[in-house]
Amino acid sequence: DPAQALCRYKDQIDVFEVEAKYSVGPVFARHVGHRLYRGEYFASQVDAHVSFVKDWDVDIISQFLRVGNEMAVLTTYLSDITGALDETTGLSLKKSRPIMCKSDYERGGGGKHLRHGQQPEGLPSKKAKRVPLLEPFWAAGFSFSRGHFVVNVPYDQHLPMIFQGEEISIGIRGFTYGYDFYAPHFSVCFHMYATGDNTAKRKKVPLFWNHSEQYAGADTKSMARLNGIIRTHTSKVKPESWNHIEEEKYGLGTVRTPEQFFSIFGIDTEKETAEDHLCRFVGQPMHKMFSEHLRRDNMGIDYSKITYRYKDPDSKGTV
Repeated sequence: DPAQALCRYKDQIDVFEVEAKYSVGPVFARHVGHRLYRGEYFASQVDAHVSFVKDWDVDIISQFLRVGNEMAVLTTYLSDITGALDETTGLSLKKSRPIMCKSDYERGGGGKHLRHGQQPEGLPSKKAKRVPLLEPFWAAGFSFSRGHFVVNVPYDQHLPMIFQGEEISIGIRGFTYGYDFYAPHFSVCFHMYATGDNTAKRKKVPLFWNHSEQYAGADTKSMARLNGIIRTHTSKVKPESWNHIEEEKYGLGTVRTPEQFFSIFGIDTEKETAEDHLCRFVGQPMHKMFSEHLRRDNMGIDYSKITYRYKDPDSKGTV
């Protein structure tokens, strides 16, 4: 169909095709996508099966500029497409949007790791004045930033068969390079999940793990490397137990440390636990408290000045 976008805008689109049997998961696929970056001013990443609102690019750039932070990354899980778009105007029918604030350790996918759960969705506060709000976590389903984010924090090509764990890897690495994550004030795109009327359509889509028998054991080795680089494993795990190849390229920055992130947001890597109810703090409270420490040159928030340490208000012994 010559009328489809891929044909109409072929001079603006780069495509890299891989045979299904050689597909080793989204981390490597997005690594390849990052290699297609050619110095564009902005960079965006979205899941497949996504529909955008009309003039989405103008909207999201406007939101980014209102933040006033060169190191801002607008990122979130996407709301479901059902009932979200006006089919006539292409405009959004939803005013709510998710905010990234819920994560905990889980097993599976190669080993124990931090995984973000289902995120709460609500209406943006009128106090926000159309400005995206700070949040602690990065989401792979939607990410919008200045182009240097994908240069400084490229996807690690040495993590085959990783699915869960991808987000905390990029998030922690981005944090150490000085990037700050924000929930968009309004959603500019929506995802077709395998629910309701879309269930049958999505069930027909092949998945990368259909060929997982070809790469047996790869996920375990990859998860060990992922946790090792961002330091989310316990001290019992020895450095020699995971692959350090090209760690300088796919490792941590020097602006902040993972330990700062863990202590501020209630993550205990020794016990492999996360404080509950963080969502009560994320949003206006976090945004107001942390935004005061945005550097004068607008190059990110100065976390060395943040003394706050989150504790679950419902846990015993909390003061």
